[in-house]
Amino acid sequence: MFRRLTVITVAALTILPAAAAAQQDRWRIGVKGGYASGIGDSFEGPGSVSAGASVFRPIGRNVDAGVELGYHGLGTTTTRQADLYGPGSTYREGFTRSAWQATGNLRLRPATSPIGPYLSAGGGAYLLRIRDVIEVRDAGGQMIPQYQFRQSDGQVYPGVNLGVGADRLVALGRLGLGLHGRWHGIISEGIGSFFTVTVGLSLD
Repeated sequence: MFRRLTVITVAALTILPAAAAAQQDRWRIGVKGGYASGIGDSFEGPGSVSAGASVFRPIGRNVDAGVELGYHGLGTTTTRQADLYGPGSTYREGFTRSAWQATGNLRLRPATSPIGPYLSAGGGAYLLRIRDVIEVRDAGGQMIPQYQFRQSDGQVYPGVNLGVGADRLVALGRLGLGLHGRWHGIISEGIGSFFTVTVGLSLD
């Protein structure tokens, strides 16, 4: 599943612009990048990079429908303890999370605004990736093999997102430079949530 979502994201960045060129009056293509960070205990620790792509088509005077794809790094939480396995030893654990997104979305936007503001809501699949690495070194800095641990896991969960943004804060011909904010909720024994703030280019 991780590979499939990777292929979908790459395809969005390479194939969709060509489709937009063929129907410039009907589709809006976007790419964006910025910052992602967890909210609360579910995704604690510093945030990391967020990147995504989208394609939308008007289905009414003030409503667009489309797809949003994205990768969101949720940072690494690092724990260090000294002398845990003998004098001078060092214990280090790094716990890293990331999420891949594939969702269907609706956008509500004023029909006549030149900066393209919108409200967004969507839902779909989120692939949550977790990597846990434990390293223990002795007083001389050498690894102690029996205490080493590495594990990676990925699981798909349903999720939702809410957002606000503007596609054309700066107009560059048919291109627009915009700002986007999202709240994402991954549903798994409750809701683990994170937010993203990104800058993007859109092609009308």
